[in-house]
Amino acid sequence: MSTFTISILATIDPVIRSSLSFQLATDSPDTVVVAHDVDADSVSHVASGSCGVVEETSHPLAHSCLSCAVREDVIPTLVRMREEGCWSHAVVALPVTADPAPLLRSLTVELVRGGALEGSQFGATIAVLDADALVDDAFSDDLLADRGIDLGDDDDRVVAEAVGPIVAVADVVLLTADDAPSPDARALADHLRGEGSAVAVAQLGEIDPVDLLRRTGRPSDSLERVSPTHRSRRSVSDSCGIWTLTLDSPHPFHPGRLRANMRRLADHQVQARGHFWVASRPHGLCVWESAGRQLRVGEHGPWPSTKRRTHLRITGMHGDRSMIAQAFADSLVRPGEDLGEQLDTLDDWFPQD
Repeated sequence: MSTFTISILATIDPVIRSSLSFQLATDSPDTVVVAHDVDADSVSHVASGSCGVVEETSHPLAHSCLSCAVREDVIPTLVRMREEGCWSHAVVALPVTADPAPLLRSLTVELVRGGALEGSQFGATIAVLDADALVDDAFSDDLLADRGIDLGDDDDRVVAEAVGPIVAVADVVLLTADDAPSPDARALADHLRGEGSAVAVAQLGEIDPVDLLRRTGRPSDSLERVSPTHRSRRSVSDSCGIWTLTLDSPHPFHPGRLRANMRRLADHQVQARGHFWVASRPHGLCVWESAGRQLRVGEHGPWPSTKRRTHLRITGMHGDRSMIAQAFADSLVRPGEDLGEQLDTLDDWFPQD
């Protein structure tokens, strides 16, 4: 039996997912596309090949989250598809707006010796985006629920918060458009993608399945791109008004000045991720994720062997860059500065046990 390869398809557009899934299933005789969906009550999937639908199931889900769906449905489905012996490639079409990272974490366990998918191999994580909408979507603060593409009642993300992780984790960022994508869409995709990934362009109905499915990556590389301790070394030139700012310092944030400067630092339509430490909480590795004016910060755990740093990578368009850089500098503890009796004012952000 030929090697069984697993790839992931992620998008925020239901039309793109349906169209590309159909094309991959019908134009690639040895490929099965497993389209998963999650709602408040159940997880379901439809597996399709060139002969049509080969499996369709739905069952209750205790928690409406992708991690639960992976554990309870995606991995067992892939095992069955492999055991049937009819397919050499399986493409998991994730629920619209779903972050690929939970499935990638499961595959790092299941593809190795002793795992449920031992002997199979990984293909690539493929992010497919509408080039005409990318620039607006990547910075949009529209709620996913308002567009009808949320993953459940407790999904309070905005559109930008769905776009960022999908692009950052991908091995291939595929831009689709009726005509050639605009220069700013290509530039933004290049700024947002991670190390070792690539940007491709195609019309939605004319994608070459063979070319797309020969792309390769590794789950560990994808997850490293979005790791809380990751520090990107990619240097990307400004283009079409799009810029990426890397702010890095060995010094922590001053708790009081961080709070005072937060609006200047974070209230912008940008895509940002990184990590930091606070002088009053020197052992905590804190994570920073910002998209579409929505900021999420939290303590990830203790710092690993990695040296502590404050590191933010921020991508935006046109203005705001100078203000963000100055606010970052103003929020740091200055060399030799004594905090004295400075109180920690961040309990509402990072509750202490």
